[in-house]
Formats: sequence, C-alpha cells, structure tokens
Amino acid sequence: MAKVNVEVDVDKIPPKIHGRTKLAQIALVNQVHADMNPYAPFKYRPLRNASYVALDNKSIIYTVPYARVQFYTQFSNYTTPGTGPRWDLKAKAIHGASWARVAGKAMNLR
Repeated sequence: MAKVNVEVDVDKIPPKIHGRTKLAQIALVNQVHADMNPYAPFKYRPLRNASYVALDNKSIIYTVPYARVQFYTQFSNYTTPGTGPRWDLKAKAIHGASWARVAGKAMNLR
C-alpha cells in the first residue's frame, strides 16, 4: 500500500483564518488526488481505482498490494505515456500552482 501525505503548516497562519484551514485542507487533498491519479501507471487499472482520501484529509491511500512498488520503483516499460513512479511529484510539478489557488479559494469561503 502506498501513502501520500498532504500537509499544511498552520503555525504561520493568523488566528482569524485558522478556522478555515480545515476546509482548505479538504479542498486541497481532494484536488491533489484528482490531479495525481492520471499519472499513476495504468496497466494495472485497480491501482487508480483503489485509492481514497483518508478520513483525516491529510493522506491519499492506494490500497492494492503492489502500490508501494509502483510508487517507488522505476520500471523500464510503462504502457501508458506520462505515467510512472512518484506520480505525486509529477502532478505537483504540473498542477502545483493550481493547488495553491484551490486552497486559497477555500480559505476565502464562508
């Protein structure tokens, strides 16, 4: 099982908006999950379909037994272009700026 942690440092956030961080965390981890999944290897379809956001809204968990190997190991042949190990880092490089906007918008909601 592979686990990806998503953390927000709330120590530097003023108390006035501290209460909104939970909403931002939920929005952020769900967006990260949606954006990251297309970069997971597709040959084994259950890898993409067997993932969820943990109840604490801080982790994305892939439940299939081979998820950890796929996440950390570079193989020589991926059948789906654009996929491979550490799909979290690839998604971050491509979608990182939009993740900041998603969290920022969630912080401004009432």
